[in-house]
Amino acid sequence: MTNASSDKEPSLQDVLSLFKDYSDDESGGQHAVRGFSFQVWQAVLETLKAHATGLDYAVVLEWQQDIAVLDSATQPKRVTFIQLKKNESSHHWTLNGLLTTPAGSPTEQEQAAIDETAAPRKPKRRMNLRRGKLTQSTLAKLYLHRRRFSSLASPPELVFASNAPFFVEVGEDDQEETVTEIKLSDLPTSAVAKVEAAFRKQLDVPDDEAIALDGFLLKVTNCPTEEAHKFAIGELVELCLQRRIEPHVNAPFIAICLIASYVQQRAGKRAYAKDFKTLLERAITRTEVTRYFAAANDSHVQTQDLIAQVIARLNAEAAEYELVQEMETEVNTACAEVTNRASVVWLTADALFGLYVKNNQYKGKGHLKDRLPAWLEDFRAMKLQDSQLYSNGFLYCLMAMTLKNAQPFRHLSTAATGSQPKAAS
Repeated sequence: MTNASSDKEPSLQDVLSLFKDYSDDESGGQHAVRGFSFQVWQAVLETLKAHATGLDYAVVLEWQQDIAVLDSATQPKRVTFIQLKKNESSHHWTLNGLLTTPAGSPTEQEQAAIDETAAPRKPKRRMNLRRGKLTQSTLAKLYLHRRRFSSLASPPELVFASNAPFFVEVGEDDQEETVTEIKLSDLPTSAVAKVEAAFRKQLDVPDDEAIALDGFLLKVTNCPTEEAHKFAIGELVELCLQRRIEPHVNAPFIAICLIASYVQQRAGKRAYAKDFKTLLERAITRTEVTRYFAAANDSHVQTQDLIAQVIARLNAEAAEYELVQEMETEVNTACAEVTNRASVVWLTADALFGLYVKNNQYKGKGHLKDRLPAWLEDFRAMKLQDSQLYSNGFLYCLMAMTLKNAQPFRHLSTAATGSQPKAAS
């Protein structure tokens, strides 16, 4: 089973274009992370954790706050649902607070209608239709996943994760303590009975159906609510150093932003999934994340190294000594100049790329040693303003960046994709 793709789904090139203003610099591009929520970054962390196991997996960001982690991208048999929620009003959660039914949340019957139609009803109408009916608490809504996937041989694991700890009864003396992780089944008998009664009432669970609290965990997440991308970068770097993720990811910032972009793009927007098929249509998988890591590494190749590859090819073709020498002299200056987005060099870069597209990459000139001089001649003939500022060697370096689709030039190729002519047959 494969993931369904959308026409609006970003390509690797689209996501990498977020970083077009920055050359070989992972300190830039901070604007790219502002649109990602706390929930998205938790999904990224779950993805990294699953990837580090070496086993197959699929990770899904569900409607609003839930994350699903499946044990396979093709034939899953187990799933863990993680509900992520910030605590905005206090320093901790209480069991009573987690079992309280907020006004306006759907009943199980209403949620079933949402699942069936994939379109939530307007709150006002829902309240009118279900006036007087009991709504669901935070924990009850999470337990609903277990009922939704009740046919599984192994019931779904459930995790309520938050930035705040839990003030609950623990131990034989039933004293309330602050804890960072606890299983509902490990609560005192009186607390377990309270949870079971709340679930049975809020979800209309029949008396002859057992409430199973095994595998239902409350825990504090290690995902920070602010600047979570920095934590995710650190996690990826550490996993690489431990050799739990290989090959080594040389551009962790770009890698985690790629994962976050796809998680957010594929997230269920209007309904919970009813089955594994629907979940997988929204998932990112091991195969895809491996591709994202590779794309991030490709984007991190130094521009100087790409120009060196072109110079090596020219030497192999026995290009004129002066051509190669001029490039070697100007390579550092050219690479430094293109990092300045306000520089007039970008008028020259645009013109060079336009000629490259117009003349079908100068393939008709044969070897690279002949293409570059022909390209230069056409450019000089344009008499572009400020073009006299740049030596032939400098321009050859810009041409090499275009040939190799260097990171600073990637937005040029993206912008011109629609008008690029087809290669001659």
